[in-house]
Amino acid sequence: MAEAPIIDIVNLEKRYRSKNTDVFALQGINLAINKGDIFGVIGKSGAGKSTLVRCINMLERPTGGSIFFEGKDMCRLSESELRAARRSMGMIFQQFNLLMQRTARQNVCFPLELIGMDKVQARKRAEELLDLVGLANRMDSYPSQLSGGQKQRVAIARTLSMNPDIILFDEPTSALDPEMVGEVLDVMKRLAGEGFTMLVVTHEMAFARDVSSRVIFMDGGVILEDAAPEEIFNNPKQARTREFLSRYLSR
Repeated sequence: MAEAPIIDIVNLEKRYRSKNTDVFALQGINLAINKGDIFGVIGKSGAGKSTLVRCINMLERPTGGSIFFEGKDMCRLSESELRAARRSMGMIFQQFNLLMQRTARQNVCFPLELIGMDKVQARKRAEELLDLVGLANRMDSYPSQLSGGQKQRVAIARTLSMNPDIILFDEPTSALDPEMVGEVLDVMKRLAGEGFTMLVVTHEMAFARDVSSRVIFMDGGVILEDAAPEEIFNNPKQARTREFLSRYLSR
């Protein structure tokens, strides 16, 4: 029997009311993410990519459809059940959301302290993860002493501390200077190589093409294409996909 998807999205909708009319940020979204999948989500700004990610972990409540995470409908969970589910669903934002008064090590230790892990164990785990993301020499640095790329890598280490079953990335490099983008993408490629399940909203077309196992192209709140990266990039079916890729790949 085939293993059930980690995430199964069924007819997802996010609708806003504006001036007596309905505006759809998402409509008719159907998506299954299996263990080990790396989904690249691409599309122009305003296509609904970030709304999709925020609906998956219920930072925004859908107005229709269902999101099943490990068999449980996220839309029907109580607040305590939702908090428990989110511990298995890592989230990396555009901004780093670090605690400015804590060092890199202490930032990674923080969620472990919240779940009651022994301080010695938490410190050891934090050091292992900071080493993994290439920050073994910056463990005692405060966020104000770190570059944007380093801050994002601390945020990734903090997310990994909870051993998530899937990691959601919402344009993790968009707030970085161009020279810092590569160091974060390198860490993400390493995670992909280690078998982490990931959904990555990104404007980095090379990452989507070379690292993803599947690519989604979104436009106007719908998924226009969902295929293997070589098919999306070499033989897109939709005119809007071709137009979008021609603009990005010609840069």
